[in-house]
Amino acid sequence: MNGRSKLMRWLTILGMILPLVLLQGCWDIRDIDNRMLVAALGISMEEDKSVKVWVRFPLPHSQLGVGSGGKDFLTASQRGKTATDALDQLRARMPKFLDLSQTRAVFVNRAMAEAKGIYGCLDFVVRDRMMPINAIFALIEGDMEPLFQRPNPSGELSGIYTRLFFEQYAGGTPQKNKVSLWEVFSRHYNPLQQSLVPLLTMDESFQFKLKGNAYFTDDRMAGWLTPEETLIYELVTGRLSPFEIETAAGANVKVEASTAHISAGWKSGKPDIRIRIRVMMKLMDTSKASPMSSREIEEEVNKLLEKRAVSVFAKTQAKGSDVFGFGNRYRSSLPAGRYEAWGALYKQASITLKVESNMRNVGLKLLRE
Repeated sequence: MNGRSKLMRWLTILGMILPLVLLQGCWDIRDIDNRMLVAALGISMEEDKSVKVWVRFPLPHSQLGVGSGGKDFLTASQRGKTATDALDQLRARMPKFLDLSQTRAVFVNRAMAEAKGIYGCLDFVVRDRMMPINAIFALIEGDMEPLFQRPNPSGELSGIYTRLFFEQYAGGTPQKNKVSLWEVFSRHYNPLQQSLVPLLTMDESFQFKLKGNAYFTDDRMAGWLTPEETLIYELVTGRLSPFEIETAAGANVKVEASTAHISAGWKSGKPDIRIRIRVMMKLMDTSKASPMSSREIEEEVNKLLEKRAVSVFAKTQAKGSDVFGFGNRYRSSLPAGRYEAWGALYKQASITLKVESNMRNVGLKLLRE
């Protein structure tokens, strides 16, 4: 009996050891001090049609100070036939592992977006999944070098600075139209909707400023909407954040909320889209030289937005770029084999937009009326 107990004890110990042999170790894991984390990634097209990749790494602080001349970041660039080729060459130059898993912002220059398109140079993001798909995406007009070489004026890392520029809780406004990588790719593979991507330029005081928002035809940039015109996109798609100030007939009003009712049908074989938008506003101030009643201000805002909408629809329809996603409303009435033809149908669509403004807060002006 005693011998049997010893046998069972050894079998129990052996049973505990065997699973440990099958466990994998951490031999293929790179420690954090062996990684260089990319905060922002830029892709531009050179004159010889090659691709140039820009990366910006944050440098950790220590009691001995920081490297690279006292800067808290390091910038590197590399040319290649493609973005993947350039990154591979850059990886060979670096003393540590090139880690794209923490990238917060991706920039592509406008010249590449117009000539080559943006999806071909970003395919590796989805195929290899080396980069977070919620990274902010934007186009850059002009030279990309200052964007990666200049320190951020407010002190944040490059990727964090970009996120704050677009976030509603920080510097975001309706005009800026925050877009993530996953949204860009989802619309690229959806023939019934095109992307609307922020277009940035360099700024003397800050890192960059908004020039407008670019719309696309298939893979390439086809044109851009001004920041004021982007408000129409926000109202129609329901992406409005309550920070927009409009000026009409000498009065400044703050757009606080909106609701859009869209009806989509067919008329004479062409798409017929009717939009009714109700806008809730707050009166900020009025011109004393030409005082107006609340109702008159509402009517002026209605005219202003409706006139602007005509311009926005004309621009996007001319290029067949449905950034509003109207085509998604025709999935049930349009055969799947004709989805690719939506761009041509959108050019022929009849689109009408009516705005109904409601001034909910006019302050002391209400007492005078």
